[in-house]
Formats: sequence, C-alpha cells, structure tokens
Amino acid sequence: MAKIDSQKIIGPIMRFVNMRGIIALKDGMLAILPLTVVGSLFLIIGQLPFEGLNQAIASVFGETWTEPFMQVYSGTFAIMGLISCFSIGYSYAKNSGVEPLPAGVLSLSSFFILLKSSYVPAKGEPIGDAIAKVWFGGQGIIGAIIIGLVIGAIYTLFIQKHIVIKMPEQVPQAIAKQFEAMIPAFVVFLLSMIVYIISKVVTGGGTFIEMIYDVIQVPLQGLTGSLYGAIGIAFFISFLWWFGVHGQSVVNGVVTALLLSNLDANKSMLATGKLSVENGAHIVTQQFLDSFLILSGSGITFGLVIAMLFAAKSKQYKALGKVAAFPAIFNVNEPVVFGFPIVMNPVMFLPFILVPILAAIVVYGSIAIGFMQPFSGVTLPWSTPAIISGFMVGGWQGAIVQIIVLGISTLVYFPFFKFQDKLAYANELEAEK
Repeated sequence: MAKIDSQKIIGPIMRFVNMRGIIALKDGMLAILPLTVVGSLFLIIGQLPFEGLNQAIASVFGETWTEPFMQVYSGTFAIMGLISCFSIGYSYAKNSGVEPLPAGVLSLSSFFILLKSSYVPAKGEPIGDAIAKVWFGGQGIIGAIIIGLVIGAIYTLFIQKHIVIKMPEQVPQAIAKQFEAMIPAFVVFLLSMIVYIISKVVTGGGTFIEMIYDVIQVPLQGLTGSLYGAIGIAFFISFLWWFGVHGQSVVNGVVTALLLSNLDANKSMLATGKLSVENGAHIVTQQFLDSFLILSGSGITFGLVIAMLFAAKSKQYKALGKVAAFPAIFNVNEPVVFGFPIVMNPVMFLPFILVPILAAIVVYGSIAIGFMQPFSGVTLPWSTPAIISGFMVGGWQGAIVQIIVLGISTLVYFPFFKFQDKLAYANELEAEK
C-alpha cells in the first residue's frame, strides 16, 4: 500500500520536474550564479560596515575609493534579471534540441521592447533613450523569467514545426540558422509590441515589467520572505528528497529568483544605511537557504552522521559514518540519503522533515528579534562549510546560529538513529549465527 501511495505522489512530482519550462528555469538561473556570488564580494568591500576602516582607507585612496567596487556590483548583481532573460530563453531552446542562440537573443530583445525607452527622474523632464537600470536587476527578474520562457517556447515551436525560411544547402549553416530565425523574430517582435501597448493602456502609462512586479513579484517576495515561506521551503526540499527527487534543485528552480530579489532589495537598503527589519528588510534570502537550511546537506543530516561516527553498534552504520563525514563538511549528503537510506525510509521521515523546519524557525527568529542582521552581503556557494559560511554571511552571530542548528540536528536525529541502528545490529548478529 505504501508503495502505491508513493507512486501516486512521485508521479506528478516527476512530471513537474521534467517540464521543459522548469528545466529551462533551473538551467537558466544557474547562469547568473557567478554574477551573484562574485559580484557580492565587491559589494561587501565597497560597503564595509566598519566606519573607522572606511575612513582609514579613504585617507589613503580618497573619498571615492569605493566607486570602482560599486561599478563591478552594478555590472554583475545589478543586471541579473537581464542575463537571466537571455539564459532562460537560450536554455529552453537548447533543451528542446534546436539552435539556442537566436532564442536567447530574441528574449533579450523582447525584454527591451517591453521596457520604457525613456527615464523619468524624481524631478525634471523625461530623458529620452534612457532606461531605469533598476529593472535589469532584482525588480525585473520575474518579468524577465516570464519573457525568457515564453519567447523560448515560441521560437522552439516555430523551428520544430518548420515555419522558417529555408536556405539552399550551399549556404553556410551559420548563415542559414539566422535566416531560420527571421519568421519567429517577426512574430516575437509583433507580440512584444502588442503586449507593450496593452500594458501601457491597462496601467496608465506603465510597462509589462512594472505590471508583473506589482501584481506578481511583490506578493511572491512577501510570501517567500515570511516565516511560512521559510518553513515551506525547508519542508519541500526534504519532502521531495524523501521520495528520491532532488529537492534542493527543484525548490531552487522555483524560489531562487525571488530570494535573489529579496537579497537585491536588502543590498539597496544597505547602500543607504537603512538595512533593518523595521525598515522592511527581507529576512528570507538566498543565504537563508544556502547557508542554513541545507547545512551539511538537505535535511541537515549532521546529527545523523555524528551518531553514526560515535554511537553506532552496527558495522554497516560505522562504515557509512566514516564515508559520509567528509562530504558532509561541504554540505553533500547523498551518501546518507541513499546509503543509510533516508529515501523511502519511514523511520527517518519525521526527523528529515522536522530538523530543517526547526532550523528555519530558529534562523528566522534570530533575525526578527535583532540578534542577527538581515542578509545583504556576500553570497556564498552552497558547499561552503558550516561555521565558515555562517560567519561570512552573518558575522559571529551567524556562526552561533549555525552551531545551534547543528545541535538541534544532533538531538532530533539521535533517537531515530538508535532505533534504526538497533535493527541493523540485530540483523548482523542474526546473519553471523
């Protein structure tokens, strides 16, 4: 019966995970990883939180010493929406087996068509041939995702249905591929213009990107940034993994854009010196997920590894603990998830789900009460070891919170492990007899 019920659940999950749009979204968002991780390092240097150090450096290099670092931030983290639009359209076409470059180019072009071609400053007349760069980053990322997916799908459909301009075989392939994109390009540009007109009428002068931000992105950012959102993220990562589906990959594909948008908003507040929960800073950002909710791996299985190393009686779990210890340092726990196993193991379902949820509550509460500052600085790879990652994203307070989370993991997993180890030890004794 359990097997039948599991198949009923895992079937829809796998169909969702394998949808072209979801795969394109996950692959496309990976393209902005270097921008967010490396770009944030330059932001930290340009926004040092130590006033004395700032003044000392300024006395040597001048008051504008931070400007080059902020320029790097402006060309990396601040354009993640623009880059994701291209990369998602590109990934959609590539995963569909058609020439991907035109899909990325058309997505990018559509993105600009759907933006205002003039900039209206707070005071003064509109400036022609200027675009508000704010829409290139976190504020425009949901609109960019929609554009990339839709344009990628339209381009792919035309190519697969052979609704293209065919060139003679003597024409070089590089040129022929561009002529194939002519008809899809005309349709994309026409539809973009129509959407631009409709958005302008509906919003009273606004754009499609602005409309998506107000109607979809702001509510979703509020949802993901809440305690319920944090608990939901923690739950679904472990829940999907228990069925053997890569929960972190699936959840990241859905929420990464929103969490990065939350982080981008926090960075803007940091630049003005107003970063605080009272001023509306977001608590749940990409660091919340990468450095706390998957500490030692999905399900935060640190406590399980510690139990295997120091409390196992069975040879099976003694050996597995030694194998799993080193990968766990870098937040890799597939040896535990599949080797223990946790996947489809009813004994381990409760702790595997419960520990990340408790971690989400602890981390959220630490920021909400002011013990830890909202995340705004460096964005680290998810594989950065515990304590180090906590210190780098949240100072000594972040390291303390990580230690608390690892302690919770140890306490919660231990009794469930002892039960499982007792069964394994009994089976080994029976086999020896």
